[in-house]
Amino acid sequence: MHWTAVRFPRRGVGVLLVPRRGVGVLLVPRRGVGVLLVAALLGACSSPGPPDAEPLATRTVITSTSDGDRSAIVHHPARARRGAPLVVVLHGSSGSGQAMQAELGWDALAEREGVVVAYPDGIGHAWNAGRCCGRASTSSVDDVRFLDALRAQLVQTDGIDPTRVYAVGFSNGAMMTYTWACGRPGTLAGIGAVAGSLVAACPAPAPITVVAVTGTSDRNVPIEGRPDRGWPGLDDSIAPFRAAAGCPAQPAVSTTGGAEIRSWTCAGGRTVTREVIAGVAHAWPGGGSGAGTTLQPTDATGYLWSLLRPAHT
Repeated sequence: MHWTAVRFPRRGVGVLLVPRRGVGVLLVPRRGVGVLLVAALLGACSSPGPPDAEPLATRTVITSTSDGDRSAIVHHPARARRGAPLVVVLHGSSGSGQAMQAELGWDALAEREGVVVAYPDGIGHAWNAGRCCGRASTSSVDDVRFLDALRAQLVQTDGIDPTRVYAVGFSNGAMMTYTWACGRPGTLAGIGAVAGSLVAACPAPAPITVVAVTGTSDRNVPIEGRPDRGWPGLDDSIAPFRAAAGCPAQPAVSTTGGAEIRSWTCAGGRTVTREVIAGVAHAWPGGGSGAGTTLQPTDATGYLWSLLRPAHT
């Protein structure tokens, strides 16, 4: 029988051993003494995923890949029952999953909405999104395979709805959301890309919901792109997804709070949204205290979720 080890960042060292089917052995540290709780293994007819009565809280998940063991912080609130959606939050170059968890308000949003959130770490604090970034790119790290394996692992251990998995990211992490969607068509229901470009081949993406957010003062990943690095502009980055989703030629255009929003309502109820915020540089709009508490376009966390939430594969 195959077992997956999951470490909990609490006092002492807690290890959850989860078999491929059913619930296994949970070692919980309590004042230096290991308390052994043994749950009966489910039979061959039992369904995968955790029982509804035992949410998995916050923990670090280890995923074995061809590039070595990879880690992700996973926040599974009590309200996220079997069939909950999953949001995978991808940091930028030089960033970390822990920093994204601390700064962007996704955990608090997850508590309100009943969502599971994962914060994986890139190798060398970067993702191989194609033509960017860092050691992950130069070493040809297979980050698409890692993220796909993490998704499958959480579907199994956390009872995630596989038709409601979303990726959001900043900068290099935004690039990685595009690359994941292009590299594994049909895996994601939607992506939210903040301050990033499509820097990988994308010949045949699946129809998904896409939200692309950037600022007029972004010099790292400008709206017009970086031709010197082979990074396309904002419009070229979303073009393959508009085509795949069967979007109309002309979007609905609106302006609110300094943001110009162009939105295409496409086949199957999917949407593609292009948001440009005046005066915003290379940053996550609305990050920090209060992130995710509104649906305003200048609050990227809440805004992305409001548009991604209805989407499914």
